[in-house]
Amino acid sequence: MKHISIVLLIVMVSMASCAKMQQKEMAKESGTSSFQPEPLDDEWSKWLIGKWEDTWGHSDGFTIESVLNGQFLIWKRSWAEPDRMTDEEKKQLKESFKASDEDLERFLSMPYKFLQIYTIDPKTGERIGYAFDSMRCITEGRGRLEANKEIMEWEWSGTLQGARSVGIIEKISDNKLTCTHKITLPNGNKREEKTEMIRKKIKTEE
Repeated sequence: MKHISIVLLIVMVSMASCAKMQQKEMAKESGTSSFQPEPLDDEWSKWLIGKWEDTWGHSDGFTIESVLNGQFLIWKRSWAEPDRMTDEEKKQLKESFKASDEDLERFLSMPYKFLQIYTIDPKTGERIGYAFDSMRCITEGRGRLEANKEIMEWEWSGTLQGARSVGIIEKISDNKLTCTHKITLPNGNKREEKTEMIRKKIKTEE
């Protein structure tokens, strides 16, 4: 019995030590100073920066830039042709928002645009995001890195008050990623979308 207790104590101490090391690494990654953190320089953030294209032609892709002295990343994305939606998708949209035919026509007549601001909590290393779109939806997300994936959990307000979603970005290679978005709408309906993106090559002058 005494032997088991000693072994258990050793395991508990080891786990605590590992947890402290992980916290130190997260703090180091995001900058140790709470007054003036270092710019985002972790490998994941640096990899995200650039222009990305949708390989399936569903959108114009998105651009990710470093802003505010490197403390944040800003994402800009747009869908130039929302009228590519299927009849079933249009039906679900009308049901979810209780939209009229006129509302739907107005939505389809203009590009859908999306803006996200992203950073890392300097104390915990947690990923933090705020997003806004052209339907006046507002969402706040927090997440983590797991190997080659970033997993963000989002809570929505504004037009989509009460919706919850999970966004997963998976790094396939230096120049390819997939975005998976699973959302539960306020009325309980669920949707899932997955998009493959490739890094847009910048043309150089000859």
